[in-house]
Amino acid sequence: MRGLRDPRKRLQVFIERGLIPKLPTTWQLWQGQLEMAPYVVAPDAGDNARYEGALLGHPLLRTPVVLANVGLDHFRVGHGLHAKPVSLYRHLNFVYHEGMPAFDLQLVQSVPGGLEELRRYTLAIEDGSTRQARRQRRWIDRVLPKASEYRQRFLAPGGWIDQAEAFDYPTEKDVAGFLRPEFTDLVRFVNHCAIAYPASPLEQRLTQIPSHLVGLARKRFE
Repeated sequence: MRGLRDPRKRLQVFIERGLIPKLPTTWQLWQGQLEMAPYVVAPDAGDNARYEGALLGHPLLRTPVVLANVGLDHFRVGHGLHAKPVSLYRHLNFVYHEGMPAFDLQLVQSVPGGLEELRRYTLAIEDGSTRQARRQRRWIDRVLPKASEYRQRFLAPGGWIDQAEAFDYPTEKDVAGFLRPEFTDLVRFVNHCAIAYPASPLEQRLTQIPSHLVGLARKRFE
């Protein structure tokens, strides 16, 4: 479990394919999380439409359901490399993603055997093959409209899981204009952190650090 919480070990699958030429420092990752957080926490314009028709689709109703099933990892709004694998599987099943959730799938891919485990986990919910899976499916059906169709986006031949296994992820050109491409893809995020931020707090004057961090957190609203 300790190895699964080590970002450097988790990212090895992408390093080996030459997708991450330089690992960012812990300080760079932390700055990246701070800048990314407002994009993750604040709902986008299409949020209500995605959940329309679900009994518990309103955010005030669905959030307690998601939290009860995903657990405290639901509150992690950073890079996600410290999240438990099962929390990622639950998140992908309980939270609707309009397009291919590249960032989350890459987090799953960073776990040995993670994509295949996600497939088994999602298929169990779709088939209702265990008591727990049936219970989860009932709750998912209350928060997601057309939940079975959504699961098929992952499970179908050539679907999201198959694409992830082939490292076939959306390019920057595929990202919606209101989003930051580096915050929709784990590999892009890591590469962004490695070049965009100071590698160490020692590279700045101590008095400059607070305003620097506040500036990162406010960038979305400028």
